[in-house]
Amino acid sequence: MLVATSFPRESLLHVVKTLPAAPQILARLGRMLLDLNADLSDVTALLRCDAALTTRIMRIANSAIYNVGTPYGSLEQALARVGFSEVYRLTGFAATAQLSDEKLPLYGIDGAKLRENALLTALVMEALAPIAGVDQRVAYTAGLLRSTGKIALNRLTRDPAYSGSYPAEAKLPLAEWETDFCGLNNCEAAAFILNEWRFPPSTLNAIQQHYTPVASSSQFSFLLNLAAGAAERCGHGLPGELCYWEPTPEKFAAAKLPEADLDEAMRAALERFGPVRAALS
Repeated sequence: MLVATSFPRESLLHVVKTLPAAPQILARLGRMLLDLNADLSDVTALLRCDAALTTRIMRIANSAIYNVGTPYGSLEQALARVGFSEVYRLTGFAATAQLSDEKLPLYGIDGAKLRENALLTALVMEALAPIAGVDQRVAYTAGLLRSTGKIALNRLTRDPAYSGSYPAEAKLPLAEWETDFCGLNNCEAAAFILNEWRFPPSTLNAIQQHYTPVASSSQFSFLLNLAAGAAERCGHGLPGELCYWEPTPEKFAAAKLPEADLDEAMRAALERFGPVRAALS
């Protein structure tokens, strides 16, 4: 087994270029929706930059989550009926499906397991945001993209020189194992990639610090830690992460979240999770 001490920046940049374009479009959409002069035609033109993403958006828009009547015949019709405020969430669902369309032998999981964890974590974050008084879109995005680094590290280690995968039976802390095996952990890789995609610093910092947030970490980091732990308790955890999710009073205080509200957010997220998972499967 080859153990790397670090990956050159160029190697990670090369991986970024091989990833689907959908998350980059999601980042651009987030910036666009902050522009008061943007309209639905601007959004439609942006989404049409990626035919695969457009196809997924149409499939989800015509699912039971958004449509119980006559199927939408065009992207313009779908977005107009879904509503401007719902476009980002819908695009995020589609981007996650596109990003997780592969097995991850490095972690011993398939794309569906990663996707389900991302969706449920994002939905919990979205439910927690108004309670904690933070931006709902930023919270949703952090939950949705927190495992982007795992996809990158899985691609980086396709080189035959890297033989092995995470030993789930050993129950090692994932970030420590990744650093020994890959030279960096998935949270660091995700922050690097999301910076290249021009997501806001609040999203990058939340993901980079969420495994072991400290006193100086952002509120989003603590919220993401609690939300990912909630997904784990709901049966949708990922290998090697359980050790990071103890829901301590200190975490709730730093997240500015009453402990009882996490259970309510979990219930609300699970109600939405089933239909979304069905639409993406």
